[in-house]
Amino acid sequence: MGRGAYSPASQILIRMWSFAADEVVDEAFFERRLRRAATARQAMADRDGLDSYRVVFAESDGLPGVIVDRYGQWLVCQFLTVGAEAWKGVIVEKLKTLFPGFSIYERSDTDARTREGLDPAKGLLAGPAPPAPEGVQIREGDCRFLVDIVDGHKTGFYLDQRENRMSLAACVRGGDVLNCFAYTGAFAVWALKGGARRVTNVESSASALGLAARHMELNGLPAGQAENVEGNVFEVLRTYRDSRRQFDVIVLDPPKFADVKSQVPKAARGYKDANLLALKLLKPGGLLFTFSCSGGVEPELFQKIVADAALDAHRDAQILRRLSQGPDHPVLLSFPESAYLKGLVCRVA
Repeated sequence: MGRGAYSPASQILIRMWSFAADEVVDEAFFERRLRRAATARQAMADRDGLDSYRVVFAESDGLPGVIVDRYGQWLVCQFLTVGAEAWKGVIVEKLKTLFPGFSIYERSDTDARTREGLDPAKGLLAGPAPPAPEGVQIREGDCRFLVDIVDGHKTGFYLDQRENRMSLAACVRGGDVLNCFAYTGAFAVWALKGGARRVTNVESSASALGLAARHMELNGLPAGQAENVEGNVFEVLRTYRDSRRQFDVIVLDPPKFADVKSQVPKAARGYKDANLLALKLLKPGGLLFTFSCSGGVEPELFQKIVADAALDAHRDAQILRRLSQGPDHPVLLSFPESAYLKGLVCRVA
């Protein structure tokens, strides 16, 4: 049938490198796959003026378990499967050739490695150590951000939300925006650039909120237009509900609630609770930008969760748009699971 990497400890025993039985998996194979992925992204980056994007997206680029994100002159890699780990040295050497002068840092410190029978791995693979504590500066359209590639979430930044942040900016002029699970406040910066009157970031990580405050300075935005609230999002939303506080636009971009199928029922309850509370806080005509990045929560289920939340909140809501990941996170037609990010823009009647 083809050639794949065997992983005896995983529930997925084989991940296919190629469905061409006569294709040899060697150093030349990885050079071809990496070059193809990098060339496709470079065309997009040149068109859109980007210095940060996903270079390799695992199965979608024919490299299961391999994630490579670019942040300026940095590449941040994840090797999440036994096959990716086995070829890590070769892949790093090929990346050094494709991106001469770039530094390379590994962030394979995820639970996915444990399910493969691998220990977490993290550290410098090539080049000088990353700047600390301010992080690597990147640009996204007219906005500037700092990325903590050493200790930030995933590889340091949510590159997959780029287009959705721009979509938000077009919908917030003069409005009061609530940004939940704010991380380092990228949605907030785009909202203020789009003319929002005020943004409230809610995030449990103090260090992430510290970067959110720096992002206001970096983008020349008045500090008084943003309020950073450190706390549990669900508890803060209940406090706002009890005090009858309302917003024109609310963003719900939570971290992954379900890593595996068995966690989907619990994740569904979490998504419903967050959306129920958010819908109660919206002014009439207000907009909800709500997302799920849990691969096990399929689009139909996510829409049903939000619909059930609206029913229990006694709010009529309409879907205006469906959102997904950016084009640097392409979906392989033969691997629909790569369409992991689901988003809805809903208007409360």
